[in-house]
Amino acid sequence: MKKEGFFKIAGIVAAATVGDGVFALPFIFYQSGWLLSLFYFALLGAMVVSAHILYLKTLEKVGEKERLLGLVRIYLGEGGFWIGLMVIVLGLLLTLVAYLILGAQFIRLAIPGMPPLLPLIIFWIFISLPVFLSDRHVVDLELVGIACSSSVILLIFLTAWPNVTFSGIAAVNTQNLFLPFGAILFSLAGWTSIEPAYESRKKFGRDKGDGAWKALALGTVSAIALYAMFVAGILGSAAQIAPDTVSGLAGWPGWKKEILTVLGLLTVATVYLPISREIKNALEHDLGWSKFASRSLILFAPLALIGLGFNNFLTVVGLVGGAFLSMQYLLIVFVGRHALSLSPVRKFFLDLIAAIFILAAVYEVYVFIVR
Repeated sequence: MKKEGFFKIAGIVAAATVGDGVFALPFIFYQSGWLLSLFYFALLGAMVVSAHILYLKTLEKVGEKERLLGLVRIYLGEGGFWIGLMVIVLGLLLTLVAYLILGAQFIRLAIPGMPPLLPLIIFWIFISLPVFLSDRHVVDLELVGIACSSSVILLIFLTAWPNVTFSGIAAVNTQNLFLPFGAILFSLAGWTSIEPAYESRKKFGRDKGDGAWKALALGTVSAIALYAMFVAGILGSAAQIAPDTVSGLAGWPGWKKEILTVLGLLTVATVYLPISREIKNALEHDLGWSKFASRSLILFAPLALIGLGFNNFLTVVGLVGGAFLSMQYLLIVFVGRHALSLSPVRKFFLDLIAAIFILAAVYEVYVFIVR
């Protein structure tokens, strides 16, 4: 693979990975310990990269004739397809819920003292109209979101210097051993980047050593490095570590809060739109829904879910990451295992990854729903 193609694939993965899950991470580090959290990053990062490599090789075998849901239907049957559709659509809808909550917190940061529901309604109106934009406009907005996400992280890190640190928090808190899983997987998940990465790989060609895995790993590692900068900056500058980070920044200087609010709202809004597009495509292409029906669900289902009690940012992020994203990666593992000829050793490691995802999904559902 040419160097240009190598770094383009790494950039695609990093851009799809870095998102608003970053705002849950400082609280995770604070509650669970910096060493335990870094362990989860290493473990889940390796699992995610392995799944991405598997998905890329699967796409190369089938020639990207189908996306993930189409592959699930081929290799896992109609039952697997419907399970996959439910897991992907519900997971994405809950992701929109998390972003609605976060967007409302940015508005509260800029305009404190507002009635509880007003910031949520304002942000919901703000992101509702762009849902009707064409896919071409949404792709352009994704670039804005990437720039805003990186700017937020750099703002936090540079303005906290030289107080960026993990000191002052425990290395491991045994009372919260499993807390990091869902939030960290939420922040690392980027399987939707593999389809454009595959297209880029076709364009620039394959190298004899098949170094695509290095590009995929570099993209994920780059995202982890940005997350570490953000967490260290927040821990070194915020007087209060809140579950969503934003609500703990009220004591910051006014200029800093205003810049963060603008960048944060743009980040959340521009990430919200591609997720809406994924839901729209699944409903319209795979189920044959009308445009009116699919967009109505995208607009009103997140508000309804908040009304049903899914109104805590960290809870929603943990549920999406631990349950729904675990199941999505499980589908990738199952599809790859059926589609590819794998050695017994690779099959063993894939089965181990699958077992971890299954246990995590069961645990997260028990913690956040049953209990």
